[in-house]
Amino acid sequence: MSSDAFDVYVDERLVGTLVEQAGGCVFTYLPDVPADCFVSLLMPVRAESYVWKTLHPFFQQNLPEGYRKDRIRDRLGPHADVSDIGLLALTGANGVGRVRVVPRGQSPYVVRNRADMAALLASTDSRENLLRLLEEGIGEGISGVMPKTLLRPLDRATAITDEFVLKTGFDDLPWIAVNEYLCLEVARYAGLDVPEAILSEDGQVLALRRFDRTEEGGRLAVEDYCALMPLDPVNKYKGTLEDLAKLGGAYIGGQRRKEDARRLYTLHLLNFALRNADAHLKNFAVIYTNAADVRLAPVYDVVTVTAYARFQHDLPALPLAGKRVWASGALLGTYGGARLNLSKAEMNESVELVTSAVQAVAPQVSAYADRFPGFREIAKRMLDAWAQGIEDIRPNAAPGRHAPKALREDVGLSASRGRRVKEKNPYLNHDGPFNHKSR
Repeated sequence: MSSDAFDVYVDERLVGTLVEQAGGCVFTYLPDVPADCFVSLLMPVRAESYVWKTLHPFFQQNLPEGYRKDRIRDRLGPHADVSDIGLLALTGANGVGRVRVVPRGQSPYVVRNRADMAALLASTDSRENLLRLLEEGIGEGISGVMPKTLLRPLDRATAITDEFVLKTGFDDLPWIAVNEYLCLEVARYAGLDVPEAILSEDGQVLALRRFDRTEEGGRLAVEDYCALMPLDPVNKYKGTLEDLAKLGGAYIGGQRRKEDARRLYTLHLLNFALRNADAHLKNFAVIYTNAADVRLAPVYDVVTVTAYARFQHDLPALPLAGKRVWASGALLGTYGGARLNLSKAEMNESVELVTSAVQAVAPQVSAYADRFPGFREIAKRMLDAWAQGIEDIRPNAAPGRHAPKALREDVGLSASRGRRVKEKNPYLNHDGPFNHKSR
């Protein structure tokens, strides 16, 4: 006997029903649904139902995590249903992409918070204003969580408007909005597709233009690689870089396959160079309007994780050739040739693009350190990480083979006076929140 039932829409069309049953969840297309109105690349239109042991991974990909999930529980009380089905009922009408899920019989149209984003970004307390906006829009559906420590959650509060995604952090990850803004600037300089990014005047909130919307206001489908595996979000660290290449080869076709193989390779280099230790399966996605135009989504969620002291020893989130090491230039070269069919010249060009991009953005890091004095120490650690990173993506990279160039000294962001004494990191935990084992 079903306990929950939902209507599923693709754009404006009702295409199917989703029902929770004792043995799991069942999705069934309605009769006469056009073939291009499929909800997922893994779920083409057919008469037979799709049965999953829990909620289908596609329907899980936008569910709230971390801070947002906690706020829902706080707002609705201790007996709030924060199961996957319960969260879907609250947020399914507002997910990223073209699919909307609502309790049976309810309207898929919702009234969004019309807060003045420009005023929020210009305010001197943008973080607090965003948290208030988040409280008001508790039903918005967007995934994303920063890992937790034993001290307190390290979640990033995220809210969505019709055009932008707004993100902020907490004291556990100081200046993470500036950190991500600068990392995205590196991606932009490297020639990757990056959404428009706006940093608040006080440096505490980052606004990113939604890439699931067309210029005409239409909706693009979005599927992250975790859902395509298909895996539940809790298993987002269980993939490999080889899995990403395989999925791209399976779903990205035609002329886009070669172009996106180069983009994916450059993105891997970027994550290694910037020490983005949290590049898990959910931080890669495809977008499309139909099965014939699937392509790699724009870059998102790129942060120099190792700039934070307690995570300075973290390793790449996903293994490559069974290894999780930063000095992976040679491994990446083998991967690019064997898995992505790239030539040596193409891969060398990507290395140079990322290296040049890091060097081009480094002065901006120094400028933001001058603008926000509290960001200065994070900025130094970011540049130190980047300096080592661009050495580690070179084809002949090996641990300790090359000393990194003094990147921060080159841009006038030198170390403090006096001898620097290495301190023991009391937070170091190889099974900690940014480690894949904790997932």
